[in-house]
This record gives sequence, structure tokens and C-alpha cells, in this order.
Amino acid sequence: MKKFITLLLAMVLVFSLVACGGSNEPANNNAGTETATETETATETATETETETDEVNMRPFVAASADFNGDFYAGWTNSTYDKNIRQLVWGYGLMTDNAAGEVIDSPMVEEKTVSEDLTEWTFKIVDGMKFHNGEELTVSDIKFTYEFYMATEALAATGGSSSMADYVDTITIDEAANTITFKLKKVIFTTDATVFYETWIMAEDTITEGAAAAGQNVQEYVKSTISNPIGYGPYMMTEFKESEYVRLKLNPDYVGKMPAIQEIIVKVTPSETELDQLLQGEVDMLGRTVEAEKIDAAKEADFLTTNNYFRHGGGTVVLHTDYEAFALTEVRQAFAFVFNRPKVIELFLGEYGIASQGPYSKNQWMMYDDDEMSMLGTAANSRFEDSLINYDIVDANGKFDEEANIAKAHELLDAAVAKTEGEYANLTKDGDTYMWKGEPLEIKITYTSFWSDTYNLVWNDDYVSKLGFNVSLHGLDWPVMYGHWTGDQTEERQYHAFVGGTGYTIKSNPKGDYASDKIMPWGQPSNNGPRFAGGSALTVEEWDQLLDDIENAHPITGADEYRENWRRWITVMNAEVPVIPVYSNNYHDLYVSDLENFNTNALWAWPRAILDANWK
Repeated sequence: MKKFITLLLAMVLVFSLVACGGSNEPANNNAGTETATETETATETATETETETDEVNMRPFVAASADFNGDFYAGWTNSTYDKNIRQLVWGYGLMTDNAAGEVIDSPMVEEKTVSEDLTEWTFKIVDGMKFHNGEELTVSDIKFTYEFYMATEALAATGGSSSMADYVDTITIDEAANTITFKLKKVIFTTDATVFYETWIMAEDTITEGAAAAGQNVQEYVKSTISNPIGYGPYMMTEFKESEYVRLKLNPDYVGKMPAIQEIIVKVTPSETELDQLLQGEVDMLGRTVEAEKIDAAKEADFLTTNNYFRHGGGTVVLHTDYEAFALTEVRQAFAFVFNRPKVIELFLGEYGIASQGPYSKNQWMMYDDDEMSMLGTAANSRFEDSLINYDIVDANGKFDEEANIAKAHELLDAAVAKTEGEYANLTKDGDTYMWKGEPLEIKITYTSFWSDTYNLVWNDDYVSKLGFNVSLHGLDWPVMYGHWTGDQTEERQYHAFVGGTGYTIKSNPKGDYASDKIMPWGQPSNNGPRFAGGSALTVEEWDQLLDDIENAHPITGADEYRENWRRWITVMNAEVPVIPVYSNNYHDLYVSDLENFNTNALWAWPRAILDANWK
């Protein structure tokens, strides 16, 4: 032990959705503009504290972030930036994952047993776990948490949602043995991830007592305190300044490998200034950076290090497949062929992005045959990926072949014009102009202001004039656009395509997003974004059956069956084009070189990697 003087800097830092990482998302550019440089000068004070302790580097780790919603309990909005905080505050549920993306028992679990038919899961919980407020964590807290999310009506009344009641039938506990048993209604391929992964356990006594004092039910109380989370994970929140920062300190009672980093500040950092703040030492990390100029500048700085990997998700354009001309498969395909994705990538990502032909990532094992697994996570295409329709026709130099792509689009549209049944009767041609219900065909794309420059350059007037139909661009604020996207909108429908992004789960179950019963009447929010249910490839019944087959593959022995049906789903999505995957980033985490053992990847974001990191 050494006795030394630690200089503690008490800094009052005034720091300047879709839920996807990186500065490519609209939310990243709506933050405040005040930088830390100005405020630290005015507010920094120093206090000398004599401390007898091991010699530990007390320097905080400062992570740049887009703005938070402040929903630090799960079940409401799903912003990546809020989720980062939840990951630090809770760390794990009954099950967790590792850097390879495998779902495993968490440090909370001493022993797990599963019945032969997989319908009963029993967990014995380790003794001595505590919430950050000192309340003991018991199996009663776990039962309370699951029943909290199973109360779907009470949750929905506060704006929250959960599918837990679809899977869990009954829960029994033995407090003396510290065990909890779940009887499941159904078992699916992703049961471990769907039911037991990232269900953060809540402090029952604190919540029930608080709710009683406030005259609220427990869902209302958690919603009212949603920005003040009480977890049991590696870090406890000490301060939250809306649109400025979250400050967290190490939890001394953490059950798990104790991190070396003592304090974390997650600082809202505008995209426009984040590189300057990294270069000037005001932040220690920019996570999942996509812009080439920032990546290149970091690579040139000898005091910075980069990790890079392909994003588990990407930028997309979602097409409403039940609206006007986009109800026709050929029209969606034609639109995909004339959409110059390589130009979007060039303008936005430079060399740091690729395009895919469906809603998948380079990190999903289902894309690869058993003898191709060495390609997982690389830029290489599997045999299956090469079998899909590629909507970018390129010339001998690898450039987007404008003439060839337009010709292919016209071929598809002409074939649709030749059909006369059903909705096809509405698509006609007048000279070189395609018509819809007697008027020139127009495709309306909407996006947030972040994408204005890129999309106006891609869909410029000269290019659109060659298409035989019009493409118009409409900038909307995110909440308004999202309302039109989901159908949660009283206004009349008018948009065909929506610019956004998506991230993929650790285990894929497309039924949750694409089942036909997720499509709601206009005016009610639909969880099925493209409002797609099989298109011309499958009937609605066949589509839902395919999704059921994916979901119901046996979780132990059904990997091959799951992969086969999942590929059938990708093939339909590729051919029917309810979603155009515009790009997948080659993400770069940019960080200071004196941070060691900081090993991020596509499935292991910075809130996980920081637990193993340390200062030099």
C-alpha cells in the first residue's frame, strides 16, 4: 500500500433517434453546440484529498455520445445511446453474452437447469448481490421484474411495451434455496436471448414503496423515475444532465470481473465538433465512427488508436409495400436498381462502407456454410450471398453503370405495365413516362435534415429526368417522419420511402418485426416498418408460416433448420425489396492510445469492452 496525494478534479461539465450507433444517424446532429472547452475553464475547481489506497489511475474515461432520451430503464424507447447507459448500470440479466456473440449464463447465476422439453428453466442465484442503493438482490426481485414486463396493459398505458407475456407462463421462487423457475408457454430458437438476455432486474422494494408513496402503479413509478436507474452492474449513475452528460462511478459491490476504470463520463458531443474534441483531449473516444475524414485524421494522430469492424446493421431505406405503386414488386425492384447506392457510400463513407443485398450483416453465421466460417466478419461474400440479386450494376471500372441500371428498371416497369390484373391496372405508360392512376408516377422519399445534402446529390434533377418517373425528396423532423413511417399519424398517407437505419439483435428472430399481425391500420403504430407480408413471392399465410418455422427451430439441435429457413426469408426479402440496405459501415472506434485492452467488435460495443480496459 502507498500513501499518496490524489488530486481530484471536481468538474461541473456543461457538455454540449433512430437507435443505431455512429454519427450517421439523424439524432447525432440535433445536440447542443456548447463545447466542454468553454465551460471547463469557468467551472473547474480542484480539491486535494489525502487517500490511502492502492496506486490506481483515477482518470475518468470520457466517451462521446449522441444525445440521450433519458430512458435508462428498458421497455420504452430503444435508443442505442440510452442502451449504452443501461449496459453500464446493469451489466447483465440472467444471461449475458461474450465478445464472440455467444449467449451464456451471467455472473448472477450460480447454477442453471433446463427440463428435457426445454419448457422449465431454473436459475440458482449467487448470494450477496446488491443493488446500487444497498438493497439486496433476491429471486423475489427477479420475479417482480418479469411480472412487471408481463403486465402488458399497465406497461402500454405508460408508453412501454414488452413481449415477455408471449413466452412466460408462470414463475415460482424458492427464497430459501435462492432459486427461480420459469415455466414457458413456448420454446423458440432464440429463447435464451429473447427471454433471459438483457432483462435487467429491478429493485422491488424500492419501486413498490416509491409507487405506493406516489399513488402510482409500479409501471407509472418506473416511468416517472426512468432517468434515475438503480441497477447492480459495474457502474452506478451519479449524475445525469439532460442533453449534456451522464456521470458514472465504479460499483464496489459489483459481482463479476471488477473493471479498472474508476469513473466514466458519457458526454453529449455534437457531430460537428466531436473530432476536434477528440484531438484536443476533451473526450477519450468516438465510438462507431463512419466519416472518412474523421477516421483518416485519427489514423494520422500518433496519440490515437483505432479498432475497426463491419457494423451489425446499417443504413436503410424502408419502402411501404402496401402503398400505391410500391404495392407492385417490379416497381420496388426498379426503384432499387436506379438507387445509386455506391454514390451514397462514396459521399458519406468514402472507402469505409459496403452494400448488402438484404437485411443481414457480415457478422451472422447463417450467411455462411460450415466450410466458410473463416469468412465470418470479413468483407468476403459467401456462396449464399453471391446467389442473391445485386441491385447495383457496375461497369468495367467498378462504377455504378447509370445507363445499365436505368435500362434494367425500365425492363421491370414495362413488364409490370403489361400486366392488367389488380393493382397492376393502375400502372400505365404514356410515351416515355410511367403513369400511376393516370398521373405521372412519383416516388416520395422522406428523410431527416442530416441526409439532405447526400440524397439531393444522389437524386439530382438531371439523373431523375432520365428515369421515366419522378423522385421527390421531403425533409421532416425525426418524430414526424417516424410517425409516417410507422403509420402512427392522423395525416393522409403520402410518402413511399423512409431513410433510416437498423441494428440487428444478437440472435435473429424476424417474426418480431415482420409478422403480418404487426401491420396495423393507418393511424396506429405498426411494428412492421415496410408493412410487408410476403409480396408476390408468398401468400400471407405462407409468409407467416416461414417466420414461424424460423422462430420454432429447436434451440439445441435446430441450427441447420434455422439457417435454411432464415436464408429462405433473406431470399424473399432480397427479391421483394421491402427494405433497401443502403450501406453497412466499416465502423471505427477512435480512442486515446493510453487506453489499453480496449477490444471492441461488431457484437461487443464500448460499454462491454471498457470493462476489460485500463489506463497505461
